[in-house]
Amino acid sequence: MRDWKTLGLGLAVALVLSGCSTIQERRWGTCAVAGALIGGTVGGVTGGVAVNNHGNASDGERAAGIVGGGAGGALVGALLGHVICDPMKEAPPPPPPPVAQAPPPAPRKIETISGPLFDFDKAHLRPQGEVKLDHVVKLMQDDPSMRVVAEGHTDSVGSHEYNLKLSERRAETVKNYLVSKGISASRITTRGLGEADPIASNKTAEGRAENRRVEIIAQ
Repeated sequence: MRDWKTLGLGLAVALVLSGCSTIQERRWGTCAVAGALIGGTVGGVTGGVAVNNHGNASDGERAAGIVGGGAGGALVGALLGHVICDPMKEAPPPPPPPVAQAPPPAPRKIETISGPLFDFDKAHLRPQGEVKLDHVVKLMQDDPSMRVVAEGHTDSVGSHEYNLKLSERRAETVKNYLVSKGISASRITTRGLGEADPIASNKTAEGRAENRRVEIIAQ
């Protein structure tokens, strides 16, 4: 009887070690159940016959042989049935691809109010400058989500403090004009940079004229 128990246990261990990856890749199902029933029946019968063949076996020993053989046979049969025909586990679905987020729109300059469109050394806007700002008003009316920055600049003539304040005043003049045409003040930001960001040389009158400006940048 011990020989049959040892044999059954050895077979089970061998199956587990040899087919470990296969066992893990399959779902336990009806094949394992059927294998256990068949293996248990064959093992029980075989265990009982083996004990009986030893001669003078008691009823207890026969019962133990049947139980031991049935248990070992059921284990071996279940493992065999599982490895042979239980269905494979379904692979988990791939993770969803990351949602691509549209990049924020790049700032773009939509208008420039140059120095000659202001009164000299002042923040008062001339009529030609108002015409350009009417174009900005139209764009912002057509696109209610548009926000703009009015960015004031000057040439390098004068002190840094004076130029900074002049550029701020001119940017505010642009904002006030847009607001007077019905554009919400919350959609307009102003800043003055003074002479810090020239686009031409300050060594010539033409270059200085280009540097005196208010740029209107859509966000």
